Order: sequence, then structure tokens, then C-alpha cells
Amino acid sequence: MLLAPEISVLGEDPPTVHRLNACVYQQSAITSFGGLQYVAFYSRDGSSNARFVTLARRNIQEAPSNWRQVTFTDYEQTTDDGHNTISIGICRGDGTIHIAFDHHCDVLKYRVSRPGLATDLNETAWSTESFGPIRHSLPGSLTNEPLVDVTYPRFLSTDDKMFFECRIGKAGAGSEILYLYDAAGQFKLIGNYLIGRQCNPYPNGISWHRPTRTLHVTWTNRHFIDYEGATNPESTAHKAQTGPNGPENNEGLYYAYSSDYGRTWKSHSTKEEVATVSSKPDTGMDSRDRRLLAQEIPKNSGIMNQEGQMVCRDGDIHVLNRENTSGEERWIHYHLDVTHGWKFSALPFLKPTESGPRGKVVQHTQSDSILFVLPSNTDSNLVIIRAARGKTQKWYDEYDVVWREEGYTGEPLVDEEALSEHGILSIFTTRSQGGKREIVVLNFDLSKLVLA
Repeated sequence: MLLAPEISVLGEDPPTVHRLNACVYQQSAITSFGGLQYVAFYSRDGSSNARFVTLARRNIQEAPSNWRQVTFTDYEQTTDDGHNTISIGICRGDGTIHIAFDHHCDVLKYRVSRPGLATDLNETAWSTESFGPIRHSLPGSLTNEPLVDVTYPRFLSTDDKMFFECRIGKAGAGSEILYLYDAAGQFKLIGNYLIGRQCNPYPNGISWHRPTRTLHVTWTNRHFIDYEGATNPESTAHKAQTGPNGPENNEGLYYAYSSDYGRTWKSHSTKEEVATVSSKPDTGMDSRDRRLLAQEIPKNSGIMNQEGQMVCRDGDIHVLNRENTSGEERWIHYHLDVTHGWKFSALPFLKPTESGPRGKVVQHTQSDSILFVLPSNTDSNLVIIRAARGKTQKWYDEYDVVWREEGYTGEPLVDEEALSEHGILSIFTTRSQGGKREIVVLNFDLSKLVLA
């Protein structure tokens, strides 16, 4: 193998049935800013079955063991549901650290640090006292009414601002809402930018392209299938770990972009504006608008939701998902070359199952190659596959395995900031060790791939 990671062990993963750490629903679990790396996860007090929100940070250039953790014991997480994860975000403009946690169609649970904490290297500053109380509405909201029916919260840093995004509504019948946080400490509602009608969109990710200050989103739609209790507001059937509207109802790959912080959205295929978003209902994109369709994939085709996407330095879009449109389930690399359009390629070496753990796609910023971080769906191997451009130098069609190791049980999550700013591939996941699950961060020095 060409790579060998430094491994940080952050602690024991709580023994839940469904993963709460290192789950793809944990939209933003690991990030870096100002030379410091941050992770968010649940830890457990050995005397209790409850889980507690924990943040850890370290100097990314120091030894992998130098993590300092803070644990919030004022809230006990007790729901054994893999959707109820933690997300972390950092605003570059004011150095605030934000966390949202424990949602599956629930009222918002959110807290924010004091300004400047992300740039304060004083060890005594890294404590729970530097964070405010749990809030159920976002600072600066027009009303103090709680934000309800929240699922999959995520934060996305821009230049000096930060997005907050989540689903409002239940599986098969939800929409994506977008807020923008500024250095004045206020969230401003942009609106329901991606609207599901008898379906709900599942973003593969939302990416900010700094050179062009452009926001990109790709998604699949899950169509709504009626079920007992669907119209009963007291029913909790939609909060099950799986179903009643499952991935067999997913269809299509869709794509849109915005050059004004999510207020207006355009289609790549037609170059036309498809929506101008406001706080008024139904001003966002229709998630099934065919002008936004990149690839038609029918239902029952083995595609998953929330797999992975990223935008390259040159503005190309890369999406990872899976399909069974050829008679077997395959990982698929969807590549939008901004000049030549879309191309779709099946990845070699590894084949997923229809509902197995999901992977990520990232760019090796020190070269012109793409890395796929893939959990084997049939054993405990975690694999990194490199894709390089072929002879035409247009498409990525030359592949090799640069690292593989067994014992990993989580869905990998990647620190995109560490990758772009330091050339370090940091993967947050879990592994089996001594009959228990450990929470780990794997750090790969990608300069070795440049020399290989």
C-alpha cells in the first residue's frame, strides 16, 4: 500500500444498536480552522446508558494523541437512532463554533460558543463555559419560535460567513431549508430552497467553491409512499431507523448551483434561473424539476441517499453514489466537467450492497487525482481508491488502491478543510478493537501519493 495513517483514538464508541458516531447522517463531524482540527461525537459515562455531546480539538501539525476534549453533561442523548447525530461548524468571520445534535424530525437543539473561541489557543478557554446554553431557535431568527421537524442539520463555512442547512419534515415528505450566519452573530433565513412535493430531496452534500463563491448541491429524490399513520400528527412511524419510506423509492441525480449565497439557483444544463428563494413558502426549487436532472435513474435501481459529493479547484463536480442498472450493484462516479458535461463511470475493485455503509469522494489537492473513501459493504475493510485522468486528460478512468485495512465499522467522514489547506486526508470513523468499537481519526500524509 502507498499510504499508512497516523491513528488517533478518541475513546470508546457507545454500545448502541444503530451508529450515532461515524454515520453519514452526521453531516459535518470533522473540520479544521486556523491550524486546529475539531471533531464532534457522542461519548458515554460508564455509569449510565446516556450519551453526551463531546467536542475535541488539537493542533493538526502535532502528534495525533494531543486531543483536548470537552463534554457537555447538561443534556443526555438516549434515542438509539442513527439519524440523531451531531454536526459542528465554524464561522471564519467571528471564530464561533456551532453544534446541532439529536434530531430526527425533532425540535432544534443548538448551541454556540463565544466569538473568537476558534482562534483562542489558551487551553483554559477550551471548556464548556465558553459555550452558551441549548437553544431551540437560531440567533437572529425573526421570531423566537422553536425550529421544529429538524433532521440532518449541517454547517458549511464560506469566506467570512457560514450556512446552516437541514431538512424540515419527514422522510418522503420534507424540504431543505437554508440560513446564512454572518460575523454579527445573526442567522438570516434564506428560505426553503429545495422543496419536495410528494417526495423529499436527499442532498449528497452541499459544497462551497471559494474561487468563484458558488454554492453547489446534488441530490436524489425519495418519493412518498403512503403508510398507516402518515396523516396522524401523533404517529412516530416516520421516525423509525429504516422506513416506512425506504431507499427503494429513491430516483434520479439532480444538480443546481447558486452564485449569490443561495438566493437564486440555476440549472447547468439550460443555464437558466430556476428559482429565486425568499422567506415566503414555495419560492425554492422543485426538487423534481427536470431542468435540474443530471441523470435519470428510476426507482428500485439500488441508489442510496446522502452518499457524497465535492467540488474541485477547477469547479468540476464529483458525486459518489451506487446503482444497479446494469444487473449488479456498483459504486458510480458521476463527474460534471464544466466544459464537457456529465460522465458516469463504475468504480473497480469494490462493489457495494444496496443499503450498506456509504462512502465519500474528495480531491487530492496536491495532484490532479480524485480519492474515493469506501467502506466494504460485505466485510470490515476500509479502502481508499485513487482515480487519475487517462490519456485524454479529460476523464478520470485510471484507478488504483492506495490503502486498505480491515476492522472499520463506521461510515467515513472527511475533513475537507484539512485536505485543502494542509494536504492531510483526515477520516473520522469507528473501528473494532478488543471486542469494542473505538472512535478514531485517521490522518494520511498525501505528499507520499505525489511521489508514488
